[in-house]
Amino acid sequence: MPTRYVNARVFTAKEAMAESFVTHAGRFVCVGTSEQTQAAYPNAPTVDLGGRFVCPGFNDSHMHLLELGCLLTQAQLAPHTDALSHVLGAVADFAKAHPLEPFIVGRGWNHDDFRDVHRYPTRDDLDAVCPDRPCLITRACGHVAVANSQALHLAGISEHPVSVSGGRVETDETGRPNGVLNENAIALVAAQVPKPDRAGIRARLLLAMDFVHRYGITSVQTDDFSSLDVPFEEILQAYLELKEAGKLSVRVTQQTYLPSLAQLQRFLAVRDWPGWQDEWLRLGPLKLICDGSLGARTAFLRAPYDDAPETSGIATYTQEDLDALVLCAHRAGMQIAIHAIGDGAANLALSALERAQQAYPRSDARHGIVHAQVLPPDLAERMCALNMHAYIQSIFLDYDSQIVHSRLGSRAEQAYPAASLLQSGVTLSNGSDAPVELPDVLGGIQCAVTRMSFTRKAQSPYLPKEALTLEQALLSFTQMGAYASFEEQTKGAIAPGYWADFVVLGQDPFTTDPFALHAIPVESVYLGGHRVR
Repeated sequence: MPTRYVNARVFTAKEAMAESFVTHAGRFVCVGTSEQTQAAYPNAPTVDLGGRFVCPGFNDSHMHLLELGCLLTQAQLAPHTDALSHVLGAVADFAKAHPLEPFIVGRGWNHDDFRDVHRYPTRDDLDAVCPDRPCLITRACGHVAVANSQALHLAGISEHPVSVSGGRVETDETGRPNGVLNENAIALVAAQVPKPDRAGIRARLLLAMDFVHRYGITSVQTDDFSSLDVPFEEILQAYLELKEAGKLSVRVTQQTYLPSLAQLQRFLAVRDWPGWQDEWLRLGPLKLICDGSLGARTAFLRAPYDDAPETSGIATYTQEDLDALVLCAHRAGMQIAIHAIGDGAANLALSALERAQQAYPRSDARHGIVHAQVLPPDLAERMCALNMHAYIQSIFLDYDSQIVHSRLGSRAEQAYPAASLLQSGVTLSNGSDAPVELPDVLGGIQCAVTRMSFTRKAQSPYLPKEALTLEQALLSFTQMGAYASFEEQTKGAIAPGYWADFVVLGQDPFTTDPFALHAIPVESVYLGGHRVR
């Protein structure tokens, strides 16, 4: 039965503000004035929204839904990252509260926020609070982790480091591994962590879906294959089982992380996975990771870090290996989304994409750079020439605006572009990279508009010329998120024929102080016309 909604301020993402709309069979069927919807559907039950602001359901265009669900079952360290002692206390408390847990895992620490010391945790720190079981704690960015002695022993690197392509096992002054693992080296220990079975995967996905509803999210573009060391078929099947049971409460586009040619070829052999090309589940781009993070100084730069001149970060691929992967996927007709935070990594990615496009020209491939954080104009011009998309995370400015000048020096003037990308012709969508950050859409919108932190002290906006307008920021989480996954004709707007995914907010963003946008409450969330929160 059609349902009519009235007395609202409706951001349609396609036309001027409306005041009323009608949903039926999961879609919007009429949008306009109250008189227009009344005339079209005179007998429809009516819901009075009390003048509230309504917009399309938010679309996080790059996150890790399964990893978020895993985090919700682990030691959550972000609330305790003001001091290393507090992080270690949280690990000890979690271990004590879970005496039967065979491997203690946690995530969310950030050494830049420590007030008591100015260094990474070490194996000795973890041994002091978790001596009886293996333990692995991951930095908020996901690109550095620390293991205790038991975990290092399981991985066979307790006394002597090993060489890892695209990664690094750090050592102390005696040459003994100190527990700190960078990039691909994390997998040596992560592979030892017990993996959930399919029922456990489903349970974690349900936790994560419920969590993202709090922020008004109805669609995610998620890299889940990198979250667990299990065959990708297990993850795809877990999603299918949730769909068949009617338990999916977000629309999912899978950004398929397949880091080797062998994995990619295996995926391509079964890429027409039944049940994965409808309005609920879609197989999206090949996802590759070319470098690390700026905070961990593992983002790959073309020149050394200003505050660590001994390093330029870590490139996780050689140009040759990246070229082979990109060419294989591009030739097979896949979209490609490459994590590149540093300008060195972006250069590697663009070179590979340029070669693939030259060898096998394709129109509207919508290849993209995920993050695109250190992106000088010459690289942005190359993106534009390839008609590429940028998957940005404005919410990163909440923390990164505090460190970007120390990490990059004068190059900070060429980092975290947004407005200039749009002006150059590069399309962009927004996301959170959760669990790196909370999937806080309104917080991300505030950062996009103000270019300032909202959880830390900030003196002035970072590159205010790169600020998005409020309308652009809303579109980056709605219409442009749909564009990134080739769904701009079916979602991301409140318009007839589109899926009836929408969010009701407690305040109108257009009449709210820009520095208070993050505090706007999400009052209700609808998916296909049905309330899910």
